[in-house]
Amino acid sequence: MNEQFLQYIWKYRLLNPDLLTVAGERLTVLHPGIQNTDGGPDFFNARIRISETVWAGNVELHYRSSDWIRHRHQFDPAYENVILHVVYENDQVIRQKQRELMPTLVMKNNFPSSIEDRYNEIMQNRNWIPCSRLLNGNASTVVRFWAPALAAERLNAKSSFIFRLLDEYSDWDEVLYILLSSGFGFRINALPFELLARSIPLKIVRKNADKLFSLESLFYGQSGLLGMHPRGKYPCSLQAEYRHQQSKYALKPLKQGIWKRLRLHPLNFPDIRISQLVQCLFSCKAEPGILINITEKDRLERFFQLSASEYWSTHYRFGKSSGKHEKKMGLPSASLLLINILAPYLFAYGSARDVSPLRMRALELLENMEGEENHETRMWRSLGVRAGNALESQALIQLKRNYCDHRRCLECRLGIKVLDKTFLK
Repeated sequence: MNEQFLQYIWKYRLLNPDLLTVAGERLTVLHPGIQNTDGGPDFFNARIRISETVWAGNVELHYRSSDWIRHRHQFDPAYENVILHVVYENDQVIRQKQRELMPTLVMKNNFPSSIEDRYNEIMQNRNWIPCSRLLNGNASTVVRFWAPALAAERLNAKSSFIFRLLDEYSDWDEVLYILLSSGFGFRINALPFELLARSIPLKIVRKNADKLFSLESLFYGQSGLLGMHPRGKYPCSLQAEYRHQQSKYALKPLKQGIWKRLRLHPLNFPDIRISQLVQCLFSCKAEPGILINITEKDRLERFFQLSASEYWSTHYRFGKSSGKHEKKMGLPSASLLLINILAPYLFAYGSARDVSPLRMRALELLENMEGEENHETRMWRSLGVRAGNALESQALIQLKRNYCDHRRCLECRLGIKVLDKTFLK
């Protein structure tokens, strides 16, 4: 039992119909008020009837009535307009400033015990999500209606990192360049790719944007993957060109050891992804901002289906030959860049400039794309909750990581429905 649970009971009017205050006066809840998530009373603008008098004002909830004193509300002007103190246990008489008794309602034994039983069952459950055993076919419908808000929450959370980058660089193009670069690392190598982009300012990339080989030498040299003594004509040529650029721009390469290959499919090796990133920058002439002007989802997907340079058709790593195979980014990988990089960037850019159509475009982009296939979406599917598109898959990820994992069941539309006995299996 906690105050959050008491707030849930009050907010959704789950109390028994026949209520009495501690003073024995009949109490009717006309409207529970608007829940307050900031400082001050828990509910604003509530309306209640005590005996024959209708009161309008604020409501404060505590587990024990003595918490009013412990929280020092008697000294806080914000609590002067409290018309009702709702508690689970009444262990102390509370008086208002005028020394009048505070109207108090005791919740204990005033709501169905089955609701508390289900709540405790959820809180004590250690399954992948707390309410997994209580879901039924209605869960997908609930999530589908909530999905736009959940996806917007996730985009808003991702915007925080974007705004930190903007504070650091003060340039939206530089921010998008770093984000795109980290995206080509696809989680495992996201940080090394971010560091690689940070080590090569966009202004340097732009000076070499019309020469593909110069861009390749710049990025491979800075990555440290060429090593001290490369073998083969192409790697040696890259090294020679990079030595010139390193001196010209006073560059310091990254350490080779930051790159990860263990348990990665060879197509995801950083060696291949760097070539595809270079192709991306070469294609847009190092002007990544042009991507926000492309509104067609299919065009964006085609833009990112990039092929690594010819050398990589017979190699996965420098100096190690393999059978001939074009190293082209597939549609699933291109889609992940749109979902995890471009959509959050559009949303953040639109939020910063207060351009609602851009924020809507970010959500529409997700809505028009296939849902992601990963561990979280597979687990939701096993519980009967399927993502029909990328907006819904992002919503499910947000739901799991920001609600289920933190047991925020009373803030979750699914959790609230589960506590309703009509929703149980």
